[in-house]
Parts: sequence; structure tokens; C-alpha cells
Amino acid sequence: MNINLIIGNNIRERRNQLGLSQEKLAEFSNLSVNFISKLERTNGQNISIQNLYQIAFALQTDVNSLLAQTGSEYQEPASEETIPTPNVQLLTRQLELMEPQQAERLAKNFLQILAEIK
Repeated sequence: MNINLIIGNNIRERRNQLGLSQEKLAEFSNLSVNFISKLERTNGQNISIQNLYQIAFALQTDVNSLLAQTGSEYQEPASEETIPTPNVQLLTRQLELMEPQQAERLAKNFLQILAEIK
């Protein structure tokens, strides 16, 4: 089987397991919906290792799991490494894009809220 088809099938399978739409995956991975759609349905869409890493991170998995030919089912990564959820990743990315002082103020406020919840 073509590696592009394997990757596309594994992405679709994992995305469905997580209950994510293509739109959410695109948002979480900072890629376009069109790109995600082409990856999942054709073998003509090539992907860079950087984009594959972004998708794997958004899908809370590793690149090896997206490359593995496993039949028709996605398999969880063997690693016990904790991967942040898509919303945590998106929040982190947003904080990284802010001015450092503003990001620090928001992070401090988030930590205070969390301390009050405990």
C-alpha cells in the first residue's frame, strides 16, 4: 500500500477515535482543512515531516503510529509519554504568540484560578 494512503488512513482513524472534525484537526495542527482533507482521501498529497509532526501532536500520538501499516485500525503509540490534549496545545500556542508580558499575566491568572479550584 502507498505510504500516503497509510498516513491518510491512520490520520482519519485517529481523528475519528478522538471525535475530532477535519476542521478541528486543522485548527489544532495549524494546517488548512483542505490539506487535511486531501491527506485523508488521496494518495497524491505529500506531507513534510514538520506537518506530520504537527498532526501527530494534535492527535495526541507519535509520528511512528501515523506511519505504521496496521491493517485498517490505528494503534496507540507504545510510548507512555503524556501528550497534551488539542485544547491545551492550542492554548499553549496562543500564549507563545503573545507578547511575553501579556502571556505571563494570563498564565499567572490561569494558575490562580486553578489554585482556587483545588
